[in-house]
Amino acid sequence: MDNIQKKSEETNLLFLIVKHWRILTMVTIITIVVSFICACLIPPKYKSTVVLLPTSTNGLSQVVLTDGNYDEYLDVTQFGDDMSVDRMVQLLNSRDIKDHLIQKFNLIAYYGLDTNKKYWQTKLYKGLQNDIKSSRNNFLGVEITVSNKNPQLAADMANEIAYYYDTLKQDIITQRTKLAFEIVQAEMDSLESVIKQTNDSLSIVMSHGVYDYEKQSERLYQQYAKEVASGNQAAIARLDKELKTMQEWGPLSYSLKEKIKNLREYQQVLQAKIQCARVDMQYALSQKFVVEYAVPADKKFYPKKTVIVLVSTISMFILTLFFIVFQQSITNVCHTLKNVKD
Repeated sequence: MDNIQKKSEETNLLFLIVKHWRILTMVTIITIVVSFICACLIPPKYKSTVVLLPTSTNGLSQVVLTDGNYDEYLDVTQFGDDMSVDRMVQLLNSRDIKDHLIQKFNLIAYYGLDTNKKYWQTKLYKGLQNDIKSSRNNFLGVEITVSNKNPQLAADMANEIAYYYDTLKQDIITQRTKLAFEIVQAEMDSLESVIKQTNDSLSIVMSHGVYDYEKQSERLYQQYAKEVASGNQAAIARLDKELKTMQEWGPLSYSLKEKIKNLREYQQVLQAKIQCARVDMQYALSQKFVVEYAVPADKKFYPKKTVIVLVSTISMFILTLFFIVFQQSITNVCHTLKNVKD
């Protein structure tokens, strides 16, 4: 009975801690000292943040050239919605942004990478992915956070990302507006060719004396009635000839004029579209509102020495205690087997 009680005590954690307090204390002290030294040797990093809000409008032409009732979504002062935030985050996390930073700040040299070695690009982009974060906040805004060993470089990179966002988005918009401009311009060129051909046909009709089918017909019939009433055969013969010409070319004249009228109306529509496409292609509004620019941090955010020391100490204490319990369990098993043999 005493043996069972003794073994129970030896496997009790509190008993083991009291029994081996010297070892645990020594391990704890050593861990605190070592982890603190390691934390001091880790290069510090500084963090800078830019806060942006997306806009609700994309094309300048929709803002300054569109007629009609007021639309809040075409107001340059309106902030973007939830979808605009997601699109902004997507662009800010794109590889184009990272490539621009690599070139502008010579980050290949900064990270000390040898382009002749394998996987240098993987290391470069992995480092940027760890140091640069763009995410939405709880207020329909986007936070760009850059961490770096150099506080000034961290702030400069964060502000450069915010600045370059406009360039990147405008390039994407310009690709579409340029294609739209070319399509509408080609349609306009084709339309002008049709208008010219129609005008040439109308000129041929007018060369036969048909200028205004409706007015000329009305005047000729009135005059014809008068000449018939007066019995003037020479005038009637002349008017018969003019009426024949009018009947032959008049409907075509009327049709060509209506066609030209419709083509001119369509030409105005195309002209407005060309103007909008040209404005969107040549000019740009900022695609963001900057709530807060990044400034160099005066206090490092990493490493957290207290957290490192605390986590390391607790982990080492638990690990040491586990080995003590394991060793004690093995010892108890060996004693039990020895007693059974005896």
